[in-house]
Amino acid sequence: MNTPTVQVPFPRPETPTACRTSPALFTHEPGDTDRERTAKARKVCSVCPLAPTCLTWALANPDEVPTGIWAGTTALQRGILRARLANRLGTNWVTGLAALEQARRKRTAALRTDPLTVQQSRIVHLDREFNGPLPKRIRPLAPEQQAVNRQRLLAALTDKAA
Repeated sequence: MNTPTVQVPFPRPETPTACRTSPALFTHEPGDTDRERTAKARKVCSVCPLAPTCLTWALANPDEVPTGIWAGTTALQRGILRARLANRLGTNWVTGLAALEQARRKRTAALRTDPLTVQQSRIVHLDREFNGPLPKRIRPLAPEQQAVNRQRLLAALTDKAA
């Protein structure tokens, strides 16, 4: 078994979570037919505040989580998510994801030490009220995915020309 990646830290809750207090609920082997237990575990994970960081860790460490319910996902679902991430962000997607998470943590820490003034908070509130939420950022495709898309387009163009 490989050692866990240090790029994505293991989620360490301050209070015990359901997966720590009743781990039997979250056991899930491939071919497991107990759908009620799986559904209950996924429901418990859906309200856990650590679910996003738990999922990130589980995706970045496939050898550590070959079975079980992690962040409401089964091993099969995590495999599909890893394939999508590799397709979207490239083969080195763990590093990119870790960098995004580290930047988010830095922004959060900065807001704790240097919060917005009352005037700045009012401006942000008014902006959201009148302009709506900010549009979601469109992340650029990884170079590998750009090359795959280019090949698909060229193949489609040569098929139509023939």
